[in-house]
Amino acid sequence: MISLKKWPWVLIGTVVSLALWTWVGIGTNLFITDDLFQTFAYVSSYILIIGFWGLFVLKLEISENIRKIIGIALFALTPLFCMQIAIILAGEPEYSFEIYFINTLFYASLMGIAVAVTRSFRVSSIITVSLAYLFNLASFVINILRGTPLIPGDFLAIGTAAQVAEHYTFQLKYEIIAATIVAAIVIALVAKFAYKPKFKYKNIILPVSGVLFAAIFFICLSFVDYTDIEMDFFDQYHANNTHGTAYSFYINVRRMILNKPEGYDSREVANFLASYDEDTSHFTGDKPNIIVVMNESFADMQAVGSFSTDSDYMPFVHTLENNTVKGEMLVSPFGGYTCNTEFEFLTGLTMGLLPAGSTPYLQYISTPFENAIPRHLSKLGYKSVALHPYYARCWNRELVYGCLGFDEFISLEKFDDLVPESDWEYVRYYMSDRTDYEAIKKCLEEKDKDKPLFLFNVTMQNHGGYTYDGPEFPTVTITDMQGTYPETEQYLSLIKESDDAFRELVDYLKGRKEKTIVVMFGDHQPAVEQQFFEELYGKPLLQLETEELQRRYKVPFVIWANYDIKEQKDVLTSTNYLSNLVLDAAGIPKTCIGNFTEELRDEVPRINGMGYYDNEGNWHDNEPKKPGKLRDYDYIEYYSLTNK
Repeated sequence: MISLKKWPWVLIGTVVSLALWTWVGIGTNLFITDDLFQTFAYVSSYILIIGFWGLFVLKLEISENIRKIIGIALFALTPLFCMQIAIILAGEPEYSFEIYFINTLFYASLMGIAVAVTRSFRVSSIITVSLAYLFNLASFVINILRGTPLIPGDFLAIGTAAQVAEHYTFQLKYEIIAATIVAAIVIALVAKFAYKPKFKYKNIILPVSGVLFAAIFFICLSFVDYTDIEMDFFDQYHANNTHGTAYSFYINVRRMILNKPEGYDSREVANFLASYDEDTSHFTGDKPNIIVVMNESFADMQAVGSFSTDSDYMPFVHTLENNTVKGEMLVSPFGGYTCNTEFEFLTGLTMGLLPAGSTPYLQYISTPFENAIPRHLSKLGYKSVALHPYYARCWNRELVYGCLGFDEFISLEKFDDLVPESDWEYVRYYMSDRTDYEAIKKCLEEKDKDKPLFLFNVTMQNHGGYTYDGPEFPTVTITDMQGTYPETEQYLSLIKESDDAFRELVDYLKGRKEKTIVVMFGDHQPAVEQQFFEELYGKPLLQLETEELQRRYKVPFVIWANYDIKEQKDVLTSTNYLSNLVLDAAGIPKTCIGNFTEELRDEVPRINGMGYYDNEGNWHDNEPKKPGKLRDYDYIEYYSLTNK
């Protein structure tokens, strides 16, 4: 039976929803896959919207008891509906019934809190389903764009994500349609068959029961020790499959807390660290300018696997030899979290000793960091400058750079002080490396002649995503792979642009009389097509062992000077050691942390957020109990980040 009483509101809701959906469908690439408009999906979405609102005018002639039973059943089954949405969006579940039950209790606890606040079964069910849908949808979408699902640190970095998200292209997937249908049907049915409990003291019993249920659940979870839990912290997609999205997210939250290492004594660590300090007050050696370029997403994809292109995408870096130290560097992030690579380079510390999923710039650095490279060089007479052609607020750099000891931070907001805005060149959506390097040149030309310059530059040109539809791309194409990978080809074309811009910077520095040393390295590999990586590996990413996965965490680095330095090639290192290599090449004393890690490097030549290679080339996954000098490193890291 059709109810005519509600039709005006339903009509308004339908028209507004269809109008908004039309704007979304036309104004974005949501329904475009491989340059083809998905008509069936688009039309189906319209039918879904009309059907959703149609449920509200549909009036069923059923008894009040049956309606009550249906309403209670929908309320009781809400956590299971949430789990179904999670399963659709998270991928094939690999967990036991126990894990399924724990995840269900998360949604039940959320619903209990909603009941306590709203005192309504209908509203609490709708809130719970909506939040479960949005949470799992966000994780699914982030995984598409970045290559890794939602982690707790993403909420701390939401401002940074918002700044760059507009340049990613999102395409509708079957999983999103299926999850949306389930969520819409459940919400419509709950609204249609709402059960309104009527009993004495309802307004007291419902809130108390809801809060009590949630409290008992979370109190029980608080007694669980998550330090030794067997979960794949470095493949969050797999972790979601084995532990569920809700439970794995909670575990990550728990492990983000920086716990004091076993056996730690702050006085002993302070004395130990002081033993590696050296008196630099009378240092009289040369102080060349030091230019550090952390190039956004700069990587040689041949590190993952061999493939051919119609032209070399990195010809200058590949052939640079004179007065050069270069090699391959192990990094901690993939596809994002640039700031974690910054952290390792500027402090000499490592993500390998921090909780998985943590972000030091957002969590641990809020007071002066005494042994950071910028502060160390400032004490030696350098002017320390940070340069970044994007917004200062991203990754909390405005605060962190001050804590690390930079004398000045020049971001996009001040960039025209160095390069007139009319001269800014953009490649796709971001400032080009070429324009960025013009700012470096300006800093060198305007600096005090009696004061050497330390400049730390984070570029933006190669930032993801790689779906820009301009005629200038691609300039590099892959010639020998079975699949077609337009995102990878666009990325390789960008790297060729970066390589050429770096060549121009080196040519400029060759003409300067002042001794200058420049280092360029990538922060992480790009999040291009997953199929590209899988073809290079010859198997799905989910089947990779942790050591195999390290090929996605390798980037090149090159140190060059416009004067004679000892040349090295094929150097294997990790980000936490790179500043040591730079200071050694420049002939500058290291920090006390640097002097310690110089010894550590003999025992642990490379380390990242997943584990480390020993001096015999064997890979070791991270473990709670650290052997040998890694234990001392753990103490130093905790002491440096907590000051206690």
